[in-house]
Amino acid sequence: MKQATTLMKQMLKTSRPGRLVLLTRKKDRSVTLKITQQRVTLVEQGYRNVTTTYPVAIGTAKHAAQAAFKREFPRSHQVYVGE
Repeated sequence: MKQATTLMKQMLKTSRPGRLVLLTRKKDRSVTLKITQQRVTLVEQGYRNVTTTYPVAIGTAKHAAQAAFKREFPRSHQVYVGE
């Protein structure tokens, strides 16, 4: 869990283009983070099925990603990470 949150924060901090997928052990919930040149797209599937976009320059994407992570993985100890 700690490695997944660190990887997510690091990806948002550098804001280099890429994709990060975090899945629960049962793979019924996920958080996907896609970073392009202009925007950050956060896709939640599971408890909430929502897709939101944020500009790269503003730091609200980091707070939204942390909130989505806590909402989708409230009691999880193991998380699958895909890039």
